[in-house]
Amino acid sequence: MPKRAISSWDTKSWVEKNYYEPEQGFPLIRADVRRSFQGDVEGHGEAVLLCCRPGETRMGYVATEHIEARVEGRSGTFVVQHAAAMGTDEPQSVGYVVPGSATGELEGLSGTVAFDHDEENKPRFVLEYRLP
Repeated sequence: MPKRAISSWDTKSWVEKNYYEPEQGFPLIRADVRRSFQGDVEGHGEAVLLCCRPGETRMGYVATEHIEARVEGRSGTFVVQHAAAMGTDEPQSVGYVVPGSATGELEGLSGTVAFDHDEENKPRFVLEYRLP
């Protein structure tokens, strides 16, 4: 049965630039993001997000993120890929640990991830995982 780790996260930096500007429609954006995690997952992450933001409250993205952290007292790194669509009544989010990407004491880590917000609208990272 998978275990669940819940952490808060803070964005330390967000640097974005348009990488495609079509004649019609909205530009496509690349964002280089650094964040820290506090809670069941303690550490930091570096991500590249590819985004489309067609309005103030609407956005879709796909991302690959390298995370260096401690989980269950074990140290190592792992890579997650995640995506979300925001701007509807029910935001959609998917994510997973890239198979075989974990190193160090986290080698063999597998599972799913979600980046969302809790009831108080605070950023939350949820890792549903298995360790050997």
